[in-house]
Amino acid sequence: MDLGITDKVAVVTGGARGIGLAIVQRLMEEGCRTVAVDIDPSAASNLPDGAIFMACDVSDEQQCEQLVRDVDQQVGSLDILVNNAGIQSTLTLAEATVEDWERVLKVNLTSAFILSKLVVYDMKRRGWGRIINIGSMAGKVGGLTVSASYAGSKAGMMGLTKSVARTAAPQVTCNIICPAFISTAMTSSVTKAEYSRQIPVGRLGTCEEVAAAVAYLASTWTGYMTGEVLDLNGGMLMD
Repeated sequence: MDLGITDKVAVVTGGARGIGLAIVQRLMEEGCRTVAVDIDPSAASNLPDGAIFMACDVSDEQQCEQLVRDVDQQVGSLDILVNNAGIQSTLTLAEATVEDWERVLKVNLTSAFILSKLVVYDMKRRGWGRIINIGSMAGKVGGLTVSASYAGSKAGMMGLTKSVARTAAPQVTCNIICPAFISTAMTSSVTKAEYSRQIPVGRLGTCEEVAAAVAYLASTWTGYMTGEVLDLNGGMLMD
């Protein structure tokens, strides 16, 4: 199925590793001119041929402003923004400090706020755009293996998504995908076995499945879908 996004300019934060890398690869396959953003310049070596790399600390407002300018000048007007960048913390509530809380929220949530604010009004002016946030089931259930700061950041991402969706309408959509356990290079065999037993489909999800959901939400077929929380958890949470 043609998703109608050939030659669209897409930016994926946290786009050089794991889920973000899979999203970059999938959007490129759909014909997008795709920019992978990462804080570490050495991560550019992970990217497929044809991907564009830009280094940026997305928790820094000035760097985000420069990123958007660079994309506009070097690639073209931004059509699709995927707010995927994030960090985890497994500190318990007792162990966590205010510094840990603020660090996780700044990367996971504030970055999405900054970038969405920077691009949404230009998207509206041009009459089309897609903002896609990567959340987590932890934002709904409070986190099974992650900290309050991580769960809080992902819960906040859902609220941000709905607020941006209202602002962006009717020309631009904003949705959020909430994966549960996704198999990556860092997922241990013990973790896979333990959590697969709790998931109705009997396995962890793949990065490629998250990327496919992003491609769908980025497509021209989803103009009537905005402010939506799309679960991707193998039936682990049915609500």
